Amino acid sequence: MREGVMPADSERAAALELVHRLRDVALRWERAIGEFSRTTGLHATDVRALVSLLDAERAQIAATPTWLAQQLGMTSQATTAVIHRLEAAGHVERLRSRTDGRSARLQVSDSAVDLGWRFFGPLLDRMIATTQTLDPDQQKLVNGYLTTVSDALG
Repeated sequence: MREGVMPADSERAAALELVHRLRDVALRWERAIGEFSRTTGLHATDVRALVSLLDAERAQIAATPTWLAQQLGMTSQATTAVIHRLEAAGHVERLRSRTDGRSARLQVSDSAVDLGWRFFGPLLDRMIATTQTLDPDQQKLVNGYLTTVSDALG
């Protein structure tokens, strides 16, 4: 029998319902990213690269081309093509590494950040407002759950 119709105890059924809700959120988020890709002419991989670079910046990680290739699960050659497309579109800049002048670090341009906020800002505002309806303990619980699920996927 398929899992969705398999008899299950109530704890498993409740957990599976959470997984289905999370899948629904992921699919809706993926659709938004697809629409952003279509409206900006970016490849889906280009958007993933931009998100990875913004995450690195937020975490204060020096994002190098090698680091980006690892994040994307791509070869260095394929990652170089992504970087070239993003540079040509004015979305990414190569800067000299602060610690090693022989290597480059990647930075998302201000114009790309603005483009992202114009598109995703209203969606993020709704998500933030919804999250703010939770009390701090609920937010901590949801954060812990999402972190654990992300680790399980990763």
